[in-house]
Amino acid sequence: MSRATDHSPLGPATLAALDAQIAQADDLVVVDPARAEALARAAAAQAQGLNLPLQAGRAVVLLGATLFFQARYDEALQAFGQALVTARQCGDAPLEARALNGLGNVVSHQGDYAGALEYFLNSSQVAQASGDEQGRVRVLNNIAAVWAELGEHASALEAHQEVVAVAARLEDRSLHSSASVNVMVDHNALGEHEHALAMADTLLPRLLESEMRQHMVVTQAYRAHSLLHTGQLEAAQAVIQDTLPLAQAIAEQAHACLLLLMQGLILQRQGRPAQALAPLERALALAREHGIGRQEQDALEALSEVREALGDLGGALADLRAHHALERRIHAEAVDRKTKFLTAQFQLEALRREAEQERQRAQQLQQDHAALQEDHALLAHRAAHDPLTGLANRAHFQAAAEQALRRASSAPVGLLFLDLDGFKAVNDTLGHDAGDDLLRQVGARLRAGVRREDLVARPGGDEFTVLLPGLRRPDDAHRVARQLLQRLAEPFTVQGEVVRISASVGVAVAPHDGQDFAALHRRADEAMYRVKRSGKNAVQGADIGTQPDQDGPS
Repeated sequence: MSRATDHSPLGPATLAALDAQIAQADDLVVVDPARAEALARAAAAQAQGLNLPLQAGRAVVLLGATLFFQARYDEALQAFGQALVTARQCGDAPLEARALNGLGNVVSHQGDYAGALEYFLNSSQVAQASGDEQGRVRVLNNIAAVWAELGEHASALEAHQEVVAVAARLEDRSLHSSASVNVMVDHNALGEHEHALAMADTLLPRLLESEMRQHMVVTQAYRAHSLLHTGQLEAAQAVIQDTLPLAQAIAEQAHACLLLLMQGLILQRQGRPAQALAPLERALALAREHGIGRQEQDALEALSEVREALGDLGGALADLRAHHALERRIHAEAVDRKTKFLTAQFQLEALRREAEQERQRAQQLQQDHAALQEDHALLAHRAAHDPLTGLANRAHFQAAAEQALRRASSAPVGLLFLDLDGFKAVNDTLGHDAGDDLLRQVGARLRAGVRREDLVARPGGDEFTVLLPGLRRPDDAHRVARQLLQRLAEPFTVQGEVVRISASVGVAVAPHDGQDFAALHRRADEAMYRVKRSGKNAVQGADIGTQPDQDGPS
């Protein structure tokens, strides 16, 4: 009778076949996530059946990666968590580092940047302790992605470039490809579209040759984005049409959503609103299904303009309201998340500094303490102010308004809600840098037009709010609103161009229009929307019977 060594379930041939299947799944993660998922699931089930926990953990961590690329974040979180438990039970440091890194990726996409940083740093520490240089730079690649999500694109670019260099030295083709694509995306985000297009032209032949389809979808999506922003609409449309089927085939939902959104925007700019409606509605549905807030916001804004062009004014108004509500929520969440991320990073860096401070002189310790105080002050300022204009942000404005309303006795408290008219045209014609400059100038004019005790804020986008505590009489709020409107009517000079805009202003005054912030803010918001519908460039009070000043400020 022949021996069963090479043919039993635990024989060398079985183990070799299982390891080969896991390796194949690893190679396919960025080539074909759906196929890699099937291979990883089968390998995990087989390894669990054979009581091989380490192989099962390696298969499950790959399963988490495939689910992540398909935007199935809750399932990915569960898979990476299961792999982490297995890694620690088996004492396998590379698997533990990879599972922690995967958990960081998932929670960062869910908006928990502080939690992501903790996972990434733990992963980096495990990788460094075991001499896993590849694991360390993989973490750096993902920390850079979080910086990009937070809008720190210059920092992200610097980190991604470091990963490219290390990955080339380690001859890690997948990591090198991922970081290279991220560098291209960073240049796009920084507005360096010609540089991004040149990088895409270099990357695409290599990606085609290696069949890294997920990386190809990302590169093509941002190539189309750069083409769109440089006015090459037909070229962008061709890239989208070629790439969208691939994105859908590999279930790359986030970038499929981006491609559909750009397709709708191109058709809209080409004067074809009826054709733009379908891709924009599909983009909105995908964004909502997978929780992609920024693209949901952009899709709602584009749909509002398309529906208005098609004569569906009710639908346009509903989409515009939803856009503004989501924009305000996203801005508030972004400030909160960035503050938490910076605080977590600061705390972790402070812990590392303390070990060094123990070996230093007392004078050095005092200097570090002073630096600590400055960092806290900086974090506090960032948490309360809009980084673009330096005005109060939504959270700080709300806190100040609630405090003013609590303190108010008989003196009225006014709240103005301003939405700029014509701002989008400036952005579209002169570019986002010009739009940012215009917002800064608007903020400065509003701040110069109110009293020292008044508070001007920018909740987000092209919206501003003004708090007027301690008014002598309710009519003073309308008088101030008209004066601010008059200031905004004066021409602006933006990048050498003369720009004229106006504003739609809603006014609410406590206690007549509400005694708490939520009610007052809502009434002012509603009044502003009535001005928008009535022709813009006017001031209107919260009372529905109050007619807007259609002739502008007095």
